[in-house]
Amino acid sequence: MRAIVVSHLYADAATRGKLRALAGLGCTIGAVAPASWQPAPGVASQATEFGNDGAVRIFPVTVRGAAPDLAWESAALKRALAEFRPDVVQVEEPASSAVAAAVLRAAGRLHFKVVIFSSDSLPSPLPFLGRVRRDRVLNRAAGAIGGNRLALALLSQGRSLQTMILPQTGVTPPLVAEPPVRPGLAIGFIGRLVPERGLDLLFRAAVRLSDSWTLHVAGTGPAQEELESLAEKLGIAARVTWHGALSRTALGALWPKLDCVALPSRTTPRWVESRGRTALEAMAHGLAVVVTASGALPEVVGAAGRVVPEEGVDQLSEALQEFARDVEGRRALGADARRRVLAEYTDAAVAERTLAFWRLVTTSASP
Repeated sequence: MRAIVVSHLYADAATRGKLRALAGLGCTIGAVAPASWQPAPGVASQATEFGNDGAVRIFPVTVRGAAPDLAWESAALKRALAEFRPDVVQVEEPASSAVAAAVLRAAGRLHFKVVIFSSDSLPSPLPFLGRVRRDRVLNRAAGAIGGNRLALALLSQGRSLQTMILPQTGVTPPLVAEPPVRPGLAIGFIGRLVPERGLDLLFRAAVRLSDSWTLHVAGTGPAQEELESLAEKLGIAARVTWHGALSRTALGALWPKLDCVALPSRTTPRWVESRGRTALEAMAHGLAVVVTASGALPEVVGAAGRVVPEEGVDQLSEALQEFARDVEGRRALGADARRRVLAEYTDAAVAERTLAFWRLVTTSASP
């Protein structure tokens, strides 16, 4: 199998775990990525190196604009596809984008199949040209992968193409994950401090707990001042530690200090939880998780965590009370969560399912 993945994500070598895993499965794999990328806001841009990253062939292409509305240099894209001669190309950019349309045009000339990936989980208004591109791309694609069931429903919409639900990338679990037994319940919240992330709901749920607890908040955002005032008003400010935005290394040091993680997201007309990445990271570290039924979260957690209704302060409080009082049950749930991640959500697991889907797509008749 010869396959190319087109995505701005893979400009950063740290994100290429799935691609390396695909190479390890015997796939000849390439990635078309922006010629430069910015590791973090305020950090200088870095160049994407042309050539091989291990067994992954990297094709840097000049882009303009910002994700997800990038303008890719079409000549360089065409050269990469013509040189590599793939059996399948997976486009992990919007179906309405010019780059998706360019890949479909090249497919007719070079005779490869096209798979479209998206985690977008809410319908978004598009200009006329965007709607035309999206419909043309999805009507001609051979396969579609949704990052969750909502995303897949938006991609497929009754079209005749192969489909699958699969995250864009996997997570890397630590080699060992066994949270220590200690007094009280250390709750973690990791996310941007905005109303849709629901930290206010977690405050109102935690204040009802009769057992000893503390709350670690990792993240920043425009709602922080309001949330700090709410913690003061509820009388729980002394129990809350505000860590601010944490690097991956710093976040790695926080996980062992937690007993569970709560992600009480709320869906809004313009936002829904589409990836559940933080839940997966917590589960990979063997932590019990409780989430609301927002977007992808119930799919990610499955039976290996607690799912409560959106805005369900009572149910959220009950789940946390259970974690506080049943230590062995909480640890067993965390172990189940880690097993779920190891089986389904590592880069290796995602790569295996991706390759199986590509084989299905390339052996199926064109739509």
